[in-house]
Amino acid sequence: MADIPEVYYGSNIAGVDSMFANMSQKLEKIIEHLDFSTIEKKDKVAVKMHLGFNDGYQTVPVFFVRRIVEAIKKVGGVPFVTDNPTAVYNAAHRGYTQETCGCPIIPIAGIKDGYATEKMIDIDGIESLFAAGALLDADAMINLTHAKGHGSCGYGGAFKNIALGGYSAPTRWNTIHGVVHRDPYFDASKMTKEHLEKLREACPKNSPTWNEKEKKATCMFYTCDQCHGGTKLCVEADEGKTGWSINPENFDAFQELMAAAAKIILDSFDLSKVFHLNFALDITPYCDCMGMSMPAVIDDIGIIGSKDIVAVDTATLDLIKEQGLNESVLKKIPEKYIRPNPDLSADLHPWQLLHGPMKDPYKVAQFGETRGMGSSKYKLVEVLSAEETATMEPPKHQYEGGPSFY
Repeated sequence: MADIPEVYYGSNIAGVDSMFANMSQKLEKIIEHLDFSTIEKKDKVAVKMHLGFNDGYQTVPVFFVRRIVEAIKKVGGVPFVTDNPTAVYNAAHRGYTQETCGCPIIPIAGIKDGYATEKMIDIDGIESLFAAGALLDADAMINLTHAKGHGSCGYGGAFKNIALGGYSAPTRWNTIHGVVHRDPYFDASKMTKEHLEKLREACPKNSPTWNEKEKKATCMFYTCDQCHGGTKLCVEADEGKTGWSINPENFDAFQELMAAAAKIILDSFDLSKVFHLNFALDITPYCDCMGMSMPAVIDDIGIIGSKDIVAVDTATLDLIKEQGLNESVLKKIPEKYIRPNPDLSADLHPWQLLHGPMKDPYKVAQFGETRGMGSSKYKLVEVLSAEETATMEPPKHQYEGGPSFY
């Protein structure tokens, strides 16, 4: 029987107001447990992040990035932070520079997003994906993720960070995001622009969309909340004319392809040199690529780390479920922005309460487990818990008393 993977967790709750109980110390404990010593001297180490976009600053704080970079250097590794070119080029606006991170910041697929390697894939309707060259060049990887919600799959975590972020733009936007349209959900020959507008008007999220250039209709599955399990208003408005439907397989296709895409990236590494860190802080309802600040709909949880990608995302989702939605924040958000399930007590994960029941956030990890990528059964090991630090004696000098210049 395979060993149950350990997932290390540092809560944002401290037991005493002293630095030794701080999140930075918890991160260092997690890194100690993960054991970066498998990184060999001069190994090139990719710190794969999503650096945000435009005015979206709710990403992994650079304070923690530098700590991770220093830990890599301590074992002799040569780190570089990497993400898509656009995010890299404007990263300085959000505080990420070579000076602040402590290492270079490199476009993941080259300066024109064209440095990529074709990889064959075993997903129906998809022949290949183009994996980012700079990531494949690395000897080791820190999969450094901001845990948050996502319109297409409910949740963006460790899988999504490398499944989408590990590929060049055409693969990321067209192939992976486009797979939701692989399985037919209406008869295009019977659809007209006028009929589509009827469906769009019926939808509270305006998800049915007409592409004037291509003269065709699609559903924006990213915004669709499946009417939270009730009567599908767009289906009702169709009246059977085109057979328009909202089906689980369209949402599941995205999750399955993400798992397969993540496996391609992981298979390019010695897994003893791959580490996953999820930062469940500033937990927003949508992805960091929105390029704007968003309300934190779930209170801060902490840092979750593991060498098992299935376990780390499963544990993060379990902790989010335990924390639950911040209903006082939700009450302030207009439905035009986000329309939660009218019954917040429904037996659904918080991300399903926001994005709809068909967007099961665990699905990608389940597909990953089926592919042998890890285990959904894990042992949660909390480091420097509030209970533990509350019993520890703080040092006498805790606060800044005057100019020390240190």
